Amino acid sequence: MSIFSEARKFFENGDYIKALELYEEAGKSFGKEVVGYHVERCREILGDSYGLDKITQILLANADGSKESPPEQLAFYNDLKKQRSEDAQVKTVKPVPAAWPSDLFLAPLPESTNDFEWYGAKRNQNSYKDEDYGLSIIIPTFNRAKLLDVTLACLVNQKTNFNFEVIVADDGSKEDLIPTIKNFESLLQIKYVRQPDYGYQLCAIRNLGLRAAKYEFVSILDCDMAPDVTWVESYLTELKKNDNVALIGPRKYVDTSHLSSEDILNDPTLVGSLPEVLTTETLGRSNTGEKSVDWRLAHFEKTDSLRLCDSPFRYFSGGNVAFAKKWLVKAGWFDEEFTHWGGEDNEFGYRLYRAGCFFKSVDDAMAFHQEPPGAENETDRAAGKEVTIKIVHQKVPYFYRRLEPIENAVIKRVPLVSIYVPAYNCEDSIERCVNSALNQTVTDLEVCICDDGSTDGTLDLIKDKYGTNPRVRFVTQANGGIGKASNTAVNLSRGYYIGQLDSDDYLEPDAVELCLSEFFKNRQLACVYTTNRNVNSDGSLIQNGYNWPEYSREMLTTAMICHHFRMFTMRAWNLAAGFDEKILNAVDYDMYLKLSEVGPFKHVNKISYNRVLHGENTSIKKLKEQKENHFKVVNASLDRQERYEFRYLPMSEEDSCRKYIFERNIV
Repeated sequence: MSIFSEARKFFENGDYIKALELYEEAGKSFGKEVVGYHVERCREILGDSYGLDKITQILLANADGSKESPPEQLAFYNDLKKQRSEDAQVKTVKPVPAAWPSDLFLAPLPESTNDFEWYGAKRNQNSYKDEDYGLSIIIPTFNRAKLLDVTLACLVNQKTNFNFEVIVADDGSKEDLIPTIKNFESLLQIKYVRQPDYGYQLCAIRNLGLRAAKYEFVSILDCDMAPDVTWVESYLTELKKNDNVALIGPRKYVDTSHLSSEDILNDPTLVGSLPEVLTTETLGRSNTGEKSVDWRLAHFEKTDSLRLCDSPFRYFSGGNVAFAKKWLVKAGWFDEEFTHWGGEDNEFGYRLYRAGCFFKSVDDAMAFHQEPPGAENETDRAAGKEVTIKIVHQKVPYFYRRLEPIENAVIKRVPLVSIYVPAYNCEDSIERCVNSALNQTVTDLEVCICDDGSTDGTLDLIKDKYGTNPRVRFVTQANGGIGKASNTAVNLSRGYYIGQLDSDDYLEPDAVELCLSEFFKNRQLACVYTTNRNVNSDGSLIQNGYNWPEYSREMLTTAMICHHFRMFTMRAWNLAAGFDEKILNAVDYDMYLKLSEVGPFKHVNKISYNRVLHGENTSIKKLKEQKENHFKVVNASLDRQERYEFRYLPMSEEDSCRKYIFERNIV
């Protein structure tokens, strides 16, 4: 019986999976165009879930309320849960190598993930042209002409020599705001931009205003937030010192209903002297006696102006903030999916944080919230939050996201974890590799692949096997080397926690779970890693891999002890500026040295990674080049930490020897 006849028989008997397998096998011999119709017909009948990994099928079934999780797939997942990584060898080691100079002190690590003072001391301020140096103040508004009038008057009264402009961004007001703006044309650099009334479009109108900004520093100021006289001066002084910090100003609640702009122009201190009052807001504030208190103030004080806070974006409130415009390029603009009150600031702030931005509260950047009599024009904030909180939980995985039991788990729009895979001519191994990443006990993840210009069937295989999988993302590019492919794959990743997996290797099912549990215990961590075993291409054991069971920065500075499997935070990776695409090998070593300079590491003494040795591994084939770069990247690390007085040098000319000395350098 021919393969076509056999396939047709299975199809007629309703065994579409077997029929599809035979048709695809026939396509290898006779050409895909010959069997194309039959393949498509089988796949159409089998539905979208055919060919997907079992865990993805569970997640899709859970998302469809009318379906139950398939029993076979659940049994598969429960079997995965039982498979635990074996313990690695435990041995006594010295955290600090014997040859380490007693007076070689590595640069201190930050006291928190948001230690802006640490980062400011490490980085030079960007240079700006004089004409670009200033503050563009975006004031979104919808009606509220009287409140806007007061806010603009307060901006006229600013005590500063810095340049600034005001951009009134109108979200389709029914009130005519033009007369109010014209009153200030001779007193302020003022622009007016407007969009039609499409309903609550705060993010869209903010973005419209930001696009009109001419200065390199921008601020968002609500139209009912009357700034104190030191407001512009305070923000620009801080931004001039460090443009990698997003600034947050506090608020007080006052009643300005009895005041006019003329009153304020005649007395610049008038608004600041008003008594604090109870706000009409029902969310986001606390009461003390007869006044409302900015709920964030206690946390600002407790965390040294957010310097010691590991989730500072939670306190980012768009009504009174300032940052460098460059962060709109790095992190993206305000998310215009938010069309109800609340959540947009948290989501935007999270992206700033993930991209490597720091946050600082600035006491002198006070703005006075003008309480509208009778709460006119107030948005239904409670109803809005019911909508937006769901978006935040989908798009802000760090801090807010909790792992769900498999029965409730679904595919999130932004995953908690991304595993990236740089791929080049690996058609024989890439499927096992990707499947091991998808078949993890942690399901809130995606796999991101960069095909680095493969010349074999790698890309076609990825397209065929994973082209419809919602948990797999891939791109292809011209061959650029491991550093460029890794950067591309990481940049494709949407998760906060990033796992590294080589295309010829594969993971144990609990690899992500082991690392993630450590990150959850300590948000300070920049990297968590396990260890590996060396195996043949068929999976048979060669031997357990090199394992240094106790992490220390000193030891990492002399040897690559950060073994596979490795996970790091996207924030740490951005602070470390990614992989160096100019290094031909020792790329990973350089990367993890940079990561070790921005945050602490944690080693989990478990074997969760299978490293396939096949004779083509760079570490085997290019020992000489790898040795040269080994010493090069260590010295680069010392230079970044300003330890110029020491040079790290080889003791032997043998290519495989990593014995070293620290030589004193005359600076």
